[in-house]
Amino acid sequence: MTNPDSPVAIVTGAGGGIGAATVRELVARGFRVSAVDLDEAAVTALAEELGDAVLAVGADVSTADGVDGYVRATRERFGRIDHLHNNAGIEGRASSIDSGDPAQFARVLSINAGSVYLGMRAVLPVLYAQGSGTIVNTASQAGVEGVANLAPYVASKHAVVGLTRTAAIEAGPHGVRVNAVAPGQIATRMIESLKEQWGDADAMQQQLTALIPLGRFGAPEEIAKSVAWLMSDDASFINGAVLTVDGGTTA
Repeated sequence: MTNPDSPVAIVTGAGGGIGAATVRELVARGFRVSAVDLDEAAVTALAEELGDAVLAVGADVSTADGVDGYVRATRERFGRIDHLHNNAGIEGRASSIDSGDPAQFARVLSINAGSVYLGMRAVLPVLYAQGSGTIVNTASQAGVEGVANLAPYVASKHAVVGLTRTAAIEAGPHGVRVNAVAPGQIATRMIESLKEQWGDADAMQQQLTALIPLGRFGAPEEIAKSVAWLMSDDASFINGAVLTVDGGTTA
């Protein structure tokens, strides 16, 4: 049985990649976690793997109903919420701005930025009421610089940075910290999709790796450790920060 006094976190986009790695990292640190994803089967499998410390929740995090549902389910199961990792996101289709699809732009913004706004809107009042807690949003290297042919994704991740900084100013007086991680090239399904869209996947791997001073892609577990650190008391005076975890690419 899990400790009823252990902290409770919500992780969205928990069905794979960074989200699943973060759930595993938090459970290893003694957290209880609501693992949220549109793919309910994926988070159900994660919960079966990790045991009763994890609640699997299927939800569309780009809608207010979906967000309210995962907040309600978490409080019903664990009785409280201490941390939120807004991680859900999609890459969209690669295209230049002049040939882009407005519907695709709106969809990427709705999922990548809208889910962050809705998640914070729903969870911040809970954290304010208890006078403590943290939120960590997943931005991106693309949230601090431009990337050709990825305008919707870049715009969405710049929006995440802006939302994070604004929320930090509002939440700080309530004893709540809000930060973001900005991953670079991480070995996940998303980067594999982008490599294929940009051209020959092997060639793109070599080109992208050449841009990283550390000479390799990052692992989801490395982002998960950064998220867990930002949630921890070791980061108690960090608020409104955007922590780049990119092997030095944006240095």
